[in-house]
Amino acid sequence: MKNNFAQQSNLPSSDRDEVLTYLRHIITDQLKGKTCNVYLFGSWTRNEEKRTSDIDIAIESKKQLSEQCWLELSERIEESYLPYRVDIVNLSNASQVIQEKVKKEGVIWKD
Repeated sequence: MKNNFAQQSNLPSSDRDEVLTYLRHIITDQLKGKTCNVYLFGSWTRNEEKRTSDIDIAIESKKQLSEQCWLELSERIEESYLPYRVDIVNLSNASQVIQEKVKKEGVIWKD
């Protein structure tokens, strides 16, 4: 995770890494045992995030995830200490534009 994420960010490297590591842990723990891909995309992958930026996550599941799974994931993120809004996109239901954006610029977190 120490790749070039923090090179041009407006956040200190340690803060940025801590936020992304913590969020990644929440998501991968919640999706443990599920066959899916998780992508980070948007300003956080382009090193253009600001303190007011949200974190964009896309989830592509081989089998449809239950409503309960989505709800629990959202609740865990909302109850976390993350100081950023997190947008989670179900890639199966996303527009073609979003799907292409994720495939082009997304950084895979879990497969």
